[in-house]
Amino acid sequence: MKKKKHTPSQPTGQPPVNYLSRIAKNLLFAFLLGFLLFKAMENNAGYPWAYNMLTSNMKLIRANPHLTLKEKNEMKLGTDFAYLWFLKEATPENAVILYPSTEDFYPPDKPSPFKQEVQNKIWALRFLYPRLLVLPSEMETSPYAPEITHVAIVNGRGYERLDYPVEHKQEHGILPVKP
Repeated sequence: MKKKKHTPSQPTGQPPVNYLSRIAKNLLFAFLLGFLLFKAMENNAGYPWAYNMLTSNMKLIRANPHLTLKEKNEMKLGTDFAYLWFLKEATPENAVILYPSTEDFYPPDKPSPFKQEVQNKIWALRFLYPRLLVLPSEMETSPYAPEITHVAIVNGRGYERLDYPVEHKQEHGILPVKP
């Protein structure tokens, strides 16, 4: 018995596939989609901002290929990153830190050296993980409040949250809850 050679065939009643028309349709839709995206970017302020941020970041990276990630972050984020890096280096990984409030970072009575989102708990956790943060406003509700091991000091504020007097007060720092 002779085996039949399998040959693909079109179902009856349907025209043959025209690959050229498929390619033309795909190119037309790709062009249309590109045009719509271009117009959306042109009319939405968020897209140019993101593009400009990315290009400035790439210029910084290309201009300083020898810098470490820490040094690049310090250049870009300034005092905010330096403060968070200090907290990270000065505390153990299992630390639970009483983190300053927004009012502590940006007091109304004096200028603040902080410029970014350092007061944002989620943003700060990106740099401080696996350490835990508790805000003063969360003292009543956070399950980690009784476990606080350190108090972060910023702009000379936070000493009042310690149960012991501090002789030599610094503008920024971190102190253990128990001396």
